[in-house]
Amino acid sequence: MDAGASGDAVVQGTSSDAAVSRESAARLGYIDDPYIRHFVKRPQRRAPLINRGTHSRFDGVQRILRQFVAQVNSPSDSDCRRGQIVNLGAGMDTSYFLLKQLDMLPRRFFEVDFAKITARKATTICRTPQLKMLLPDDIKVAAGGAELHSAGYSLIAGDLREFATQVAPRLVELGFDVAEPTLFLSECVLIYLEPRHSDKVLDWITANVRYAGILTYEQILPDDRFGRMMIENLRARGLELRGLHAYPTLQSTSQRFLDRGWHSAVAVDLATYHEELVSEAERARLARIEFLDEWEEFRLLAQHYAFTFAFTKQSPVFDAMSIERA
Repeated sequence: MDAGASGDAVVQGTSSDAAVSRESAARLGYIDDPYIRHFVKRPQRRAPLINRGTHSRFDGVQRILRQFVAQVNSPSDSDCRRGQIVNLGAGMDTSYFLLKQLDMLPRRFFEVDFAKITARKATTICRTPQLKMLLPDDIKVAAGGAELHSAGYSLIAGDLREFATQVAPRLVELGFDVAEPTLFLSECVLIYLEPRHSDKVLDWITANVRYAGILTYEQILPDDRFGRMMIENLRARGLELRGLHAYPTLQSTSQRFLDRGWHSAVAVDLATYHEELVSEAERARLARIEFLDEWEEFRLLAQHYAFTFAFTKQSPVFDAMSIERA
């Protein structure tokens, strides 16, 4: 295995790490996700500060997804669905199933990841009745088992470094409509790409999608003591945050969108999100699940992760959305 392939394999392994953390939080009651357990073969109980961080990450992502679907769907006609969600580097994320459970799906939902990950996900979904029953009736297995295709949900194998030439054409082939309001989701994905590659993803969205929004969740602040330690710990596992120094702060993570002419971009770190945007009642509920005595460590860790929500132009859909309100 060459260095590039080895690096890809290590990055792909982060999807399993994220799934294990999410399953831990779900099993203990931090989050309501009855589907993640199907994607985790060896459950582990994470430390309280990790569970608390997983809760805030989950809460922020679901907040934006639900805001988007609520805006694009007609409240008076459940058959009148609009909009698209594209989950970049989706891993074992269960958002499609969570939205389906709530009858809150947009018209189309796409997930993109490396073929090894999509193959594992497709196999798990097809072999698990609780998941398979939530798929559209027209679902088809494709690409030797690495993909799932339907009019409403598609799981696609692709390398985001080749987004414009490989991934985007496949999206369009499977029904992606550049004229539809579209929300892109990227959780700890673009930051693993060289900036020249992640920037090309954003450039394609800017140039081609009429009304687009994106929610990213990524590491920040590489240059303080904790940030340097974070980088070294990841590097010891063979992981490089290739985009971190290009966009190292809250200001720069939002500015990358504004520099492309996007209408709005707001970034908030996870510590602020937990303290100001998770309700007092919810934080009290979390405290009853597990005692967290490492508050300073949690806050320090959470300050090094951030949501950024941005959208390209004014529209009724995206104007009504915000990571900073319920």
